[in-house]
Amino acid sequence: MSLFLAPLALCLLWGAPRDPEVGTGPQPAPRPVAWELEFKFLDPRRIEIQLPGSDHAEVYWYVVYTVTNPGPRSQRFFPWFQIVTEDLRVHETDLGISPLVFEAIRERHKVTHKYLVEPTKVIGAVLSGDDYARESVAIWRNIDLTLNSFSVYVSGLSGELQFLPNPAFDPKKPEKEVLSTPDGRQREVVTNPERFTLRKTLEIRYNLPGSPAARPDVEPERGAVRWVMR
Repeated sequence: MSLFLAPLALCLLWGAPRDPEVGTGPQPAPRPVAWELEFKFLDPRRIEIQLPGSDHAEVYWYVVYTVTNPGPRSQRFFPWFQIVTEDLRVHETDLGISPLVFEAIRERHKVTHKYLVEPTKVIGAVLSGDDYARESVAIWRNIDLTLNSFSVYVSGLSGELQFLPNPAFDPKKPEKEVLSTPDGRQREVVTNPERFTLRKTLEIRYNLPGSPAARPDVEPERGAVRWVMR
C-alpha cells in the first residue's frame, strides 16, 4: 500500500484555481528563505499516439521543462506535477506511460531539447551551474480539458515549507484510512492529519478559448505565473 494525503482536500483549502483578488491564504516569503531551482518550461501541448496492439490513438498532454540549480550546493530534485481544472478535478502525471510516448515527444522537441530524459531519470541530484541543467517532461494521459481554465502546479523546486494546523482535526479519529481506488487497489490515505505541510509551489494558470467542443484541440493561453504555498 502507498501512503498519500488526498490532494483534493489541499486543493480545496489552498491550491485551487481562483481569482487572485479573493482571499490571501498562506503566502511564500517575499524573498527566498531556502534553496530554489530555476524552472523554464513550454506551455502544455497535446499529442495523439496509437500504441501497438491498440485500435485507436490516445491523447496525451505534456509539459517540457528545464531545471537548473543556481545555488552553491547540489540539490535533490523530486518533481511533482498536477493539473487542476476549474471544477477542482486533480490530475496527476502518470509514470506508467509507455516509453513510446516519451520517444514521440522527444522526437518532436529534439532540436530545442536534445538532452531530454524520461521523467523517472530526471529524479536525483542537480549539480550547481548551467552546465548541469536537466531536461525532462511531465505527461498526463486522457485528461479532460474542456472547461474554461486550468492550472499546472509544480512542486519540488524549493525547500521552503510551512506547517499549518488542520482546523478539522479530530483527535478521536484515526489519522489514516484504507480506501479503495476506482481500479480496485487498496491505498492508505491520510484523512485526519493534525497539521498540513505546505510547500512552495509554482502555479501556472491557463485559459482555454472557444467552445467546450473545440477546447481539446486549442493551444492553452498562459495567464499568471506565481509562487504559492500548497
